[in-house]
Amino acid sequence: MNAIVSGGDEVARHHTTLALRVRYLAVPQPYVEAKAAETETLAQVKSQVLSHFGLAEGDANGGRKEYALALGGVIQTDLSATIGALAAGKQTLELNLLEQFIQG
Repeated sequence: MNAIVSGGDEVARHHTTLALRVRYLAVPQPYVEAKAAETETLAQVKSQVLSHFGLAEGDANGGRKEYALALGGVIQTDLSATIGALAAGKQTLELNLLEQFIQG
């Protein structure tokens, strides 16, 4: 944690950004945002990531194609969660983008 010295007292500085990396197995290069705001929600990140990789959710081949973000192998269903909360104080967050095909 960075600290600034002010009048001899140390004051903790809260980080407001973190390094975000999202891997999608079909593409060798991950989505990287070096200074992502900790207040960004998973919904915002998902939208940016889908756009970055040129992907879209919707009907496909008699079913539906959807994408989900996963952290440590666990699919994150609460898209209102912030990346800062998921990072739990770390300065880096690594997520995976998973493709799901739902028969329908």
